Amino acid sequence: MDRQVLLRRIMATGDDVRRLEQDLIALQSVDVVDFPDNYSSLAHQAASRGEFIVRKLRELVYSTTNISWGKLLEDTANNLGITVGCDGSGIVEITLPCLIPIRKKKSTDFITAPLYAALERFVLSSGQPAENPFERFTHCTICITHVYNKELFGKGRQRDHDNIEVRGIINVINTFLLTDDSENLCNIFYTSDVSDVDMTRITIMKKDIFPEWLLGYKK
Repeated sequence: MDRQVLLRRIMATGDDVRRLEQDLIALQSVDVVDFPDNYSSLAHQAASRGEFIVRKLRELVYSTTNISWGKLLEDTANNLGITVGCDGSGIVEITLPCLIPIRKKKSTDFITAPLYAALERFVLSSGQPAENPFERFTHCTICITHVYNKELFGKGRQRDHDNIEVRGIINVINTFLLTDDSENLCNIFYTSDVSDVDMTRITIMKKDIFPEWLLGYKK
């Protein structure tokens, strides 16, 4: 890439960072109790600008270095705190650092892309030889737990389970962990919990061990 073009792209990103700083300064001056609409608008503007800056930086790194897109997404998964693990009974648990967006309002691309990288790393590092790869779930139950920040719980934030955008996330999980996500092979169970932060836990298990898992969860 021409050096002048590169410098212009870097300077433009610097301008966006300064605008984000101004957004945050403006956000500090708004009373969230007395002017919730103004606060929401400014907070959304700051978050959107921050996402835009991150996307531009990823594209800049990808187009000007030898770092692969997969490596960038893997780093994103680490930075976001996306985790994938498997216990001794074969249950796989995925942790996402956010609540799943409401259908028709927000895209899940911001989480499905790094989730793809995290699941790919999990499968490749499962310790199984190439001729005997990670065994995919056939008849399974997927439990989606909406974990709410306890300080904000009960303020109209509880999700309607019929109105969340899980399709993209299930498609990514299907790519690596399932033989098929059709309803005759895969059941989906929804529940809620509270913690110190918002998050989503996705637990995948064989259908026959779900009743025992559910009993332990309720206790």
